[in-house]
Amino acid sequence: MMTVYSREYYQAGLAEGKIKAKKLDKYRLGPDFILAYDLGPAASYRTLLVDRKQGEIVLRATTKTLLAHFVNEDLPGGYPLQDKLLGIREQHVISAGHGAIFSPESFHAGLVDLVALQRMRGMEACQGGLLMTDLAGVNCYFFQVKRGYANASRQVKEAVEHNALYCSLFHGLAGQVGCPVCRQGDWNLLYGPSYQQAVEADLAGRIPSLRQLLAEIKAEEKAVLKQILLDELGLPLLPDDLDYALKQAEKKLLFRI
Repeated sequence: MMTVYSREYYQAGLAEGKIKAKKLDKYRLGPDFILAYDLGPAASYRTLLVDRKQGEIVLRATTKTLLAHFVNEDLPGGYPLQDKLLGIREQHVISAGHGAIFSPESFHAGLVDLVALQRMRGMEACQGGLLMTDLAGVNCYFFQVKRGYANASRQVKEAVEHNALYCSLFHGLAGQVGCPVCRQGDWNLLYGPSYQQAVEADLAGRIPSLRQLLAEIKAEEKAVLKQILLDELGLPLLPDDLDYALKQAEKKLLFRI
């Protein structure tokens, strides 16, 4: 019988001592990450996370903190490159090429749950929410979706297309979907055949070059630096002043939720 997990399931299990999750001080989102639930501000451990190798983990850090660290410290191109490709209506995906971290609600919602699309093989509607099934077809995870399944389904499609664009930039595969290396393994939501036609059409019409995008990002960094020099420092400048301005420019371009 398939087990259905949810935020409420984990909240109750932890409170009753039925779930013995591993307690960690730090965790970095990576290839083994499956999903994370924000348990709310009243919980002693804010995040319940499921890892492919370590199993269930609890952290005091919020899911938003984990995501921000991933984008700012581990993601090639960081948030500026994601933003250049973000032709979607809301912030609900961070693409990494080999995977995509998706939130059924906006990253700006009060409680943000996260799921690795490449670790899920299917999704369906369930009582105003979203059910995702793992690759083995054994476990099912429920996520609350306030605006309904149809909206969440559209967001998953947008997330798949966004990730394909990001992956194609780094692997030089304009006109193709994703990367053959990234696509090895089990069938999953990220590379489901039902999305391929739409992704290929999108890539054919708007795939830019990585060189072009990085040039645009660098120009934006220079514009931010110039504004900081005018508004906060004035002239003439000392070398230490320039170092300060560069650091402030980097901070202003960080991913925040």
